[in-house]
Amino acid sequence: MLRSAMWLVLLLMLFAGFVLLVARPFAAVSCPQCFGLQQAADGVYLESSMPESARAHALQLVAQAEDRVGRFYGGMQQSPRVLICATVACFERIGGGGARVGSLGSLALLVSPEGENLVLMSHELSHVELHGRVGMWRMEIGAVPAWFDEGMAVLVSDDPQYLAPARPGRDRCAAGPQADMPSDPVDWRARLAENGNLLYAGAACQVDLWMIRQGGPAAVPPFLAKLHDGQAFDSLYH
Repeated sequence: MLRSAMWLVLLLMLFAGFVLLVARPFAAVSCPQCFGLQQAADGVYLESSMPESARAHALQLVAQAEDRVGRFYGGMQQSPRVLICATVACFERIGGGGARVGSLGSLALLVSPEGENLVLMSHELSHVELHGRVGMWRMEIGAVPAWFDEGMAVLVSDDPQYLAPARPGRDRCAAGPQADMPSDPVDWRARLAENGNLLYAGAACQVDLWMIRQGGPAAVPPFLAKLHDGQAFDSLYH
């Protein structure tokens, strides 16, 4: 009886630890002040110990990232909370994990000290906007392939690491589309370990070529709206 009770307590402790680990980012987004962040602007929370000059820079980056993403999508429909940490300890405290910039669906961005970068923040903010426009449930059931989501984010962020320079009348392909690009986010992350640069560049190229066929970025919002309404990606993508 005692042994059974000890196993039950152990299992409960493990479950509580797992819940705490998973729920911590959501708790931080719900109450940033509880995790040592202060509101610096509407929807933007910075680590309370961040120096004034760094705070001004962080706010400028948020504004620039929102402008870059908004110009691509024809305006931003999502208003995520942005939590920016100046220290690794802060980022660990809010449950940021191993990413330099992470997102919680369309709810929030979590930015590490290494993530205070216009390209990285724009990339993740593109995910927020795309996921919000398609709908979280639709995203959960795989309405958008991972390669399309990631390729779009590379283009939106204008990431020079994976894109050729912009040239009038030319595509941005730094590498051609790769065979069998992963549709599932788990498979995408697994393939990144093999050759992440080629995978990102290939996905961006494929999305860019599709946009050129559709007439440019203006085709993206109505395309996402149709996905939101339940139409299948394969029936729309051509």
